[in-house]
Amino acid sequence: MIKKKQLSLYLILMITLTTVSCTKDTESDPQPLVKVGLVGGLGGYNDAGFNQNILQGFQRAAIDYQLSPKIYECTSAADFLTGISFFVQEDYDLIITSGYDAAEATLEAANANPSISFILIDYQMDNPPANLQCIVFDVDQSSFPCGFLAAWWADIQAPENPVAGFVGGPEIPEIRQFSISYLAGINYYNAFYTRQVNGIGCYAGTFTDTLVGARLADSLIQQGASVIFAFAGKTGNGVLHKVKESGKWAIGVDVDQYLSIPEVGPYLLTSCMKELDAIVYTAIGKYCTQSFTGGTVSHCNLS
Repeated sequence: MIKKKQLSLYLILMITLTTVSCTKDTESDPQPLVKVGLVGGLGGYNDAGFNQNILQGFQRAAIDYQLSPKIYECTSAADFLTGISFFVQEDYDLIITSGYDAAEATLEAANANPSISFILIDYQMDNPPANLQCIVFDVDQSSFPCGFLAAWWADIQAPENPVAGFVGGPEIPEIRQFSISYLAGINYYNAFYTRQVNGIGCYAGTFTDTLVGARLADSLIQQGASVIFAFAGKTGNGVLHKVKESGKWAIGVDVDQYLSIPEVGPYLLTSCMKELDAIVYTAIGKYCTQSFTGGTVSHCNLS
């Protein structure tokens, strides 16, 4: 009986020690849970890519760190200010936003509310305030080999006139980072194998219009593209479906789109992944363990 009691106490102790919660530093009992808000990017949380993957990391962190979480979905650029303002008014401790559309509203709110912490994903700003952390991705490191792969496959598919294309979102630095390194990968293939794969592409100007994506993909296919790299959010999903319809090949982005959009999986060579879920989960975890690095720009890369 004594041994059984000792074992029970041991198990209770172990369970207690392995339960992690993120609570405010206060002497009140019980301690209030930390309130964390997520303002989603344009395209919605069901975009099978960028926003959905961020949400997955957010939800996992909310469970593991026992947060008080809430999400806000944006359908227009004006919604970012509304969503951020809501969380500010409700005294949230940490507010997470993403993308260039959210940058101005996030910076404004961070400057006006120094007691609240902010994380801005996939946008770099100069000298962020002490309560704002920017997280960016060195996507050239993964987009370059995607260009090499696309050139190789296009060369196999149409050796007489090989063409590899891309469809990007708005022509902003974060998107041009993809296209420049992708084309550099194609050029490297040409130099290495003494070939002449033609790299072509265009920018959709939007992350949210699948029909525009399909139309632009069709244009590239008419120009001879055997492979198209789509890095345009939900617009890119339209590219992938047009590629499937045309029997061509594509490269996905942000997540493994072989899994997130299984119907186009057989037409994907690969996906240029950011692992946003892991990044968001880790960033929230650092905040909960008093390791938040405001006033900095964190670079995520292959190293």
